[in-house]
Amino acid sequence: MTGPVAELEVYRSSARALAARILSAQEAERVRVSRELHDETGQALTLLLVRLQLVQGMTTDPAIRHELDELRTLVVDTLDGVRNLAVQLGPSILDDLGLQAGLEWLVDRIRAETGLRVRLEGSCDDEHIPATVAIAIFRIAQEALTNVVRHAHATGAEVGLRTGRGEIELTVSDDGEGFDVAAARACPAASVGLFGMAERVALVGGTIELMSRKGAGTRIAVRAPLREEVLT
Repeated sequence: MTGPVAELEVYRSSARALAARILSAQEAERVRVSRELHDETGQALTLLLVRLQLVQGMTTDPAIRHELDELRTLVVDTLDGVRNLAVQLGPSILDDLGLQAGLEWLVDRIRAETGLRVRLEGSCDDEHIPATVAIAIFRIAQEALTNVVRHAHATGAEVGLRTGRGEIELTVSDDGEGFDVAAARACPAASVGLFGMAERVALVGGTIELMSRKGAGTRIAVRAPLREEVLT
């Protein structure tokens, strides 16, 4: 095969390879930051907590002890936040057990930490999902649920997952207050998360559809191909 058709195929192959490298680099950076937060920042905060406790034992002044108590509480809260962030950035369950277990973990975590009534419907066969696609789907679900918790004022949400006809589909819907999609896209500050999700799915050759209106909740539908050649 020669000529324009061959050149187009070479271009597409190069674009797919570049997309795979971009996603791999993004995930590697997340894992690196997660490790540094856990190992370096977490250890430093733990040491600070121990030192504060030692200093508190050196004084009997009620006012000073009270201030040290306040500082220790602040350090504990900060340490918890750092640990949570480290887990969110690099959850090993996705590498160890696959996308299905990763989404189950994510839903359970959101439910436990926020009280949101969220459930996972459907399933997937991890064996037939390319790693880069699994990462993209997981991160999009993570971002979508984070948006629900922060902005939707919802009482419930549902994550749907299915595979078939050579593609995987993820849906995230909520019963929140909804929003004006066009207005959100026109505001850069408000659309950073939406842009990030669209960018991720585009890199694996997929599509994203956002449906929302005020008072009627929001639904995000993501579709990505499962063909191995998309990522090679």
